[in-house]
Amino acid sequence: MLRAFSSKRPPDGTDRVGQMSIRQTLHVVICVIVSLTLASIATRYIHPHWLVATLHSLQLHAAAGCIVAMLVALVLYRSMIGYLILIAAVLLTGHALWMTREFVSMASDADYAAPTFRLMSYNILDDNYSNSEAITRAIAASGADVVNVMEAEPLVPHLQELAKTYPYRIGCGVMVEDCDQLMLSKTPLENGSIRSLSVLFENRFILADVTIRGEKIHVAGIHTTKPYFDDFHALELVHAALAITDLDGPLVLSGDFNASSLEPDMRTFLRWTKLKTADWEPATWPVELGGLGMAIDHIYLRDPLKFRSIRALPSSLGSNHDGLIADIAITRR
Repeated sequence: MLRAFSSKRPPDGTDRVGQMSIRQTLHVVICVIVSLTLASIATRYIHPHWLVATLHSLQLHAAAGCIVAMLVALVLYRSMIGYLILIAAVLLTGHALWMTREFVSMASDADYAAPTFRLMSYNILDDNYSNSEAITRAIAASGADVVNVMEAEPLVPHLQELAKTYPYRIGCGVMVEDCDQLMLSKTPLENGSIRSLSVLFENRFILADVTIRGEKIHVAGIHTTKPYFDDFHALELVHAALAITDLDGPLVLSGDFNASSLEPDMRTFLRWTKLKTADWEPATWPVELGGLGMAIDHIYLRDPLKFRSIRALPSSLGSNHDGLIADIAITRR
């Protein structure tokens, strides 16, 4: 294969065979690694498989990284194959950017008079006991009408304190004994239910109705398993979709999906349920990467709800996920 990338000795007679050999070798190595990465991403267009689900979630990050890698490869040595691989990386990056816009639903100037409510969604990490008091204060001060908490066990000692702001809840002793998935509300949670989406984890889907600003709104909290655990992630999304598809009226679903909105089963889920995203989903994991991380925690809406804004909490407070707060317009359309 190296022979295909070989070049002639410079016309000035300088012997640069050794130097060129190293540069060409690095060029070929980069081309091979990038080609395999792009091919794995491209399986989404043929037959998505859970073995490469993480790469599908990372399509924007991975394809953009491949562009950078190929620019380095082409600086080392120029070849037609290198340019073709670069074009493929650009196309996959472009499609990832287009996909981030496909399901957007933001409030417009025409919706300025629409009433608004706030929702908070936060995976606090199940062993994050040292920060439980700070998390309790952050939730109480968030101004959210409804709060969905995942891995909520550290909040058990603070439930009475939270009840001063959020007197209604599902989870942590209400409807279910365990304290994993938790929904808190300032107004009554009606028609509440909690269920398991698969055999891997129990009671990680909560569904209820709240009345806010005079409007009945379906609210749901979810925590799916990781997408590389066989087909369980897709199965859980199917079960969640079946639970909400037939509900009429405004609906907001939030939680830790362990996958970006780019993943094929996530996109099928959004199409099936007619849920919408914000125009920019904040990165939530890993927290060490800040804005360069992945958006695997989501808040999704169904018409007539529209996003006014969405943002990550200023601090993760010891969690490995950033929390989210969304201000949501009830457009009545």
